[in-house]
Amino acid sequence: MSRPLPTLTDGHVLLRAAEPRDLPSIEIGIRDPDVLRWIGPQPASAEEVLAQNEQRWERGSPTLSICEPDGACVGKVWMNVPEGDRSTGFVGYWLLPAARGRGFATGAVRLLSAWALRELGITRVRLTTAPENARSQRVAERSGFQRIPPGERDAAEGAHRGDFVYELIDPPAMA
Repeated sequence: MSRPLPTLTDGHVLLRAAEPRDLPSIEIGIRDPDVLRWIGPQPASAEEVLAQNEQRWERGSPTLSICEPDGACVGKVWMNVPEGDRSTGFVGYWLLPAARGRGFATGAVRLLSAWALRELGITRVRLTTAPENARSQRVAERSGFQRIPPGERDAAEGAHRGDFVYELIDPPAMA
C-alpha cells in the first residue's frame, strides 16, 4: 500500500510502524518458545520479519510494533486481510515475556481492530486460538470478542481443526 502505517495509542499501548530500534526485540520474540508454540515457525531473522511485514502491507494486511508509551517495542500485532475476502480481518499478536500480563495484547488488539474496521473497509474481525491457549482466549474476551460455536461459523483462515474462533461483537471506539 502506498499509504503509511498508522500510529495508534490508548495512553498505555502505542502501536506504530516498525523501526530499526525494534530489531533486537523482534529477534528475541521470533525465538521465544511461547511465540513458536502458538504462532509457529518464524522467519530466520528480524530483518526478514520486517521485509515480510512490508510485503503484507502492500497487499493490505498491516503489522505494527506493540510498544510501551516511550516507544520501546515489546511485541507485534497484525491484521491479516485475505485477498479473496476483504470483508474479514484476522488479528494476531505476540509479546515478549516481560510484557505479558500487563494489558499490552488487549490494548493492541482493541486499537488495531477499531482502526481496521474504520480504515480498511472490513466488516468483521476474527481471532483464533488453540483450545489450550487460555491467555489468548482471555485477550479475545477482554477485547470484545465472543467465541463462535463450531456449527455457526465458516472456516476461519489459518484456523486448525479444533481451534477456537472468536469474532468481534462490540467494536471498540477508535482512540
